[in-house]
Amino acid sequence: MTLVLAVVFPLSCAFLIPLLHLYGGALLRKFLPVMGLGTLALTLAAALSGFNDYALSFFGGWPARLGVVFVVDSLSSIFLILVAFGSGISLLYSYDRMGTGPWRFYVIFFLLQASMNGVLLTGDLFNMFVFYEIFSLTAYLLVSYSLTWQAVEAGLKYLVMGTVGAFFILLGAAYAFIANKTLNMAALAVSLPQIPKATLVVIAACMVVGLSLKAGAFPFHFWLPDAHSSALTAVSALLSGVVIKVSVYALIRISLLFFGDPLPTVFDVITALGVISLLGGHLMAFKQQDIKRLLAYSTVAQIGYIMIGAGMGTAMGIGAALFHSVNHMLMKSGLFMTAGHLAEEMKTRNISHMRGLFAHRKGLVLAFTVLAAAIVGVPPLNGFMSKWYLVMASVEKGNLLAALSLVFGTVISASYYLRVLHAFYAPGDGPKKYKDPRCPLAVAVVLSGCCVVLGLLPFFYPIGDIFAEVGAKALDVKNYVAAVLLQ
Repeated sequence: MTLVLAVVFPLSCAFLIPLLHLYGGALLRKFLPVMGLGTLALTLAAALSGFNDYALSFFGGWPARLGVVFVVDSLSSIFLILVAFGSGISLLYSYDRMGTGPWRFYVIFFLLQASMNGVLLTGDLFNMFVFYEIFSLTAYLLVSYSLTWQAVEAGLKYLVMGTVGAFFILLGAAYAFIANKTLNMAALAVSLPQIPKATLVVIAACMVVGLSLKAGAFPFHFWLPDAHSSALTAVSALLSGVVIKVSVYALIRISLLFFGDPLPTVFDVITALGVISLLGGHLMAFKQQDIKRLLAYSTVAQIGYIMIGAGMGTAMGIGAALFHSVNHMLMKSGLFMTAGHLAEEMKTRNISHMRGLFAHRKGLVLAFTVLAAAIVGVPPLNGFMSKWYLVMASVEKGNLLAALSLVFGTVISASYYLRVLHAFYAPGDGPKKYKDPRCPLAVAVVLSGCCVVLGLLPFFYPIGDIFAEVGAKALDVKNYVAAVLLQ
């Protein structure tokens, strides 16, 4: 029941918000925090229910092979926790900035939350596609919400490319169904190795292309910089820190279940895409003068880091990818919210024109400095620890090219983040328009504090081993199949 509520509750909230708005803004102001906390609690409850052992929910009494089933294991638990906290932070920032006036924004937000939870929970390909369609539409609406021409153009580009990605996912699912007469992922994990290899290659190509496009991996990234830089600040943080991670989860889950044994070259392709994304994203970020576009291209690079870990196909590699996914949510959410607030005060996103900020906004600039150092990989912050695990996983696998690209990418990222910090600390006129900094400052301080804690934690607690154990469980396809099909 908990798994179902993690989708049904935010979906119900989306339908209740217009009714509450009709009865007056005061009622919506009272209930919106309750809705946000309820969604957070139910998503975390779903995550915790399956962290140590499988949690399942069957619909209509049908067996998993024929019906609809929600499944939670330690892999999906990590991403549910990531989505819960990342979405909660974005909702808090939105509520502080906008209040409850733009009620349509919150309708779209809760629909997006429900669809993300649905992708993470579903155990069959068709429902994953359905949730992805809701996912794409709501994300497009959030990107376009400000109704500036840049935002509408970026949102339309996002919608079109998201539809292309969904088409490839649907095509892969259709090929899988034709070959095996089932869409349940556990059943497909059993039957796909028996089909002709040519058909399996087509399914793999469709899934990898579709999910890489959804995740914004290079060279399928061209929608991402516009969408992430043109959206409202809270939406930029949500897209970069949370939304694209759902596609990362789907890529890891499908690759491990379907292609681990019968088509291991898929993991080499994912690693190659990761290296290209890492280097391409960093090089494009290096050229940017717009601070939000710089952060957006940095996201492309960070997806590359995660894909390299996933592409190793080992417990350590997948664990490192999961650790970096969590770290990136913290780092990039904080960076987008801090940079967005500072850009609003300066009335510009041009980095060279954002001088003098440290003298007027010391707390925000210091928090941005910690977050930037973390994402670059300065020890002993969390970004360094997850990148270290990624390098070690690459070396363990014998992929020195991936290990060297991780190091080289870190050097490039240091150069462009130093350019941003140089502008912030340089003498200048400071903000043109002062806005209440309390919520952005509180969020930035908490997130930068989390970066410090997660960076120091591995010295006192084996967090790397915990993520590696999650990776090992994800690799145990037989256990997943038994848990779902033998219930």
